[in-house]
Amino acid sequence: MKAIKRIVSKRILKNKYKKVALSQSELVAVQRKNFEVLKSSLVGTEIFEDLGLNNIESYEDFVTKIAVRGYDEFKPYVDSLINGQKKVMFNNNPLYFGLTSGTSGKDSKKIPYNRQMIATFKESQQLLASVVNELVEGIDLVNSPRLTYGSNPETYELNGVSYGYISGILSSQTPYALKKVTFPTNDILAIENWDKKLEKLTEQVIPQDIRVASGIPSYLISIFEYVLAKTGKNEIKEVWPNLDTVIYGATPIDQYRDKLNALVGKKLNYFGIYASTEAPLGVGINNARDEKQVYAFHPDMIFSFTDIDDLSSTMGIGEIAEGKSYYVNTSGPNGLINYTMKDIIRIKSVSPIMTFEVLGRMGSGINLAAEKTSDEQVLDSILELNKKLVVNVDHYFLCPSNVAGTPVYQWTIFSDELTDKDEKSVAQALDEILAIKNPDYADCREDDIIAMPVVKIVSSLYLKDYFNANKDRGQFKMKTVFPCPETFNGFISQTFPELLPSLGGL
Repeated sequence: MKAIKRIVSKRILKNKYKKVALSQSELVAVQRKNFEVLKSSLVGTEIFEDLGLNNIESYEDFVTKIAVRGYDEFKPYVDSLINGQKKVMFNNNPLYFGLTSGTSGKDSKKIPYNRQMIATFKESQQLLASVVNELVEGIDLVNSPRLTYGSNPETYELNGVSYGYISGILSSQTPYALKKVTFPTNDILAIENWDKKLEKLTEQVIPQDIRVASGIPSYLISIFEYVLAKTGKNEIKEVWPNLDTVIYGATPIDQYRDKLNALVGKKLNYFGIYASTEAPLGVGINNARDEKQVYAFHPDMIFSFTDIDDLSSTMGIGEIAEGKSYYVNTSGPNGLINYTMKDIIRIKSVSPIMTFEVLGRMGSGINLAAEKTSDEQVLDSILELNKKLVVNVDHYFLCPSNVAGTPVYQWTIFSDELTDKDEKSVAQALDEILAIKNPDYADCREDDIIAMPVVKIVSSLYLKDYFNANKDRGQFKMKTVFPCPETFNGFISQTFPELLPSLGGL
């Protein structure tokens, strides 16, 4: 029976891979078809009438004539759905409202999901499985025991409306064929107390021959560390010798890859999904074992792109160019039409597969004196710091500050391998690394326009306590770069109030 399941699943995944591994010209044709399907499905809704979709004849027409909008502009429609009104953003009924758990620090957005939108999220999982099947020799995804950690699968109801986190909603709908090989079970994921959940989780997963692990990287690290403490082993490969593949989401793998490899005791394969609560956008199309993750566009979504240097210029997927960076906008069956994700992507290739990498968020990065250090350069600097000092940085914050009137980069470094005695050497190392990563930063330092960075070293225990308290918050992640000291101080006062005297912006 297992052999039959494997043969059938591999055939299905082969076809799924053909669906996602598309060139730019193939994606243009797909986008045109997707637009016609979406337009037809929205006929009779408020959003269809208000946006004037009846007057839009083609995908190319759509991306230039339908304005890009953010959540605030869709919120009145969402509120109408919550209040029970029909045919607002789509014609059928909402199944759930997804709660956001991102980096903004604001109250959760409420994202409507109809049956088609849930199916689109599920399809992203199958598409990623097709990539893993294509690139990892000998893997048997349908029969291999897997450790899958998601948010609490239980939703809550308010006035007859169900709310939850998308990762929890999806974990509650594991296909029947995979339930017997997916651990832990949903009743364990639903346990609210983190210590009790870890205890029950490890009781269930330790005896299994785990071959694939999936989840947010920081949570997988916590689970692996607990398994090692529980078993007394030195490396995870002593517990699960056949574990060789990690499927992840919510955050780049770069800053976690070395830590995960060290915990397991060998190099792993890494494949990521690029998704938000609003929509699935991309599927990791390469093995990020030794390189950065690049993504293929989700073939069931509709995309438009905004020039980062000209916000009035929006274009379709056929007009964007290799090597150029854009803000990405999405449209899907839940009625979020030309929705701005505020994410910046760079097109890596247009053929034979159109791929992109994620650079950061609109308005993020840091810029004190026109040096414009990007999120990517900040993260690369931390990765280089790990190699240069042979240490592990678990997390970091960066915000602008000043010393004696001169602007500085103020870093907060979470690590259990460094102490406050290392702050000067870490500052020196970061200064040297950033000067290489960003020549404009080097020029500003040479001209004394920006002063030597300031570094604060903090124990990772604070970080672990914070993440443990938020394990059930979907794709929970924490900000890294802050635009001003006031924003940073506000964040610290909410999340690490005991550290505010030492961490607050100078």
